Amino acid sequence: MEFDLITSATNAFKLSLKLFLVIVFIMIAYEFFEDSKLYNKIQEILQRPLKKVGFTPNSTITMVVGLVLGIAYGAGVLIRNAMSGKMSSKDIFLSSLFLSVCHAVFEDTLLFVALGGNGFIILGTRIILALLVAVIISKFVKFNSDNLG
Repeated sequence: MEFDLITSATNAFKLSLKLFLVIVFIMIAYEFFEDSKLYNKIQEILQRPLKKVGFTPNSTITMVVGLVLGIAYGAGVLIRNAMSGKMSSKDIFLSSLFLSVCHAVFEDTLLFVALGGNGFIILGTRIILALLVAVIISKFVKFNSDNLG
């Protein structure tokens, strides 16, 4: 197969444009979602279990987006919330840590199930490991503004 630089660059540009449009759509949808009753309901439901791990209510939606849509989209929401001052340094760090261990649970799990893996074991292990890492870090690391710059 012959390498064609023009075709490769064109395809890369098209993919980048598609990703950009998807991210812009998600961010616009998030703006509307953030003002909805469903947003508040999800925060209420997740607040109690996530508080035990060390997360505050402002980080719950970031966690949901990252778990469902993947780390890139979760990071987009995380960056937006961090820049707006809605998340503390601790929330930013723990959310990043959690999502680095456990993200895109639907697509990744389905991919491994298609290859013959047990979806419940894969999903359960990822979530438990991510929660365990977040709990350990939350309990043993002192967070202040100096820790994270």
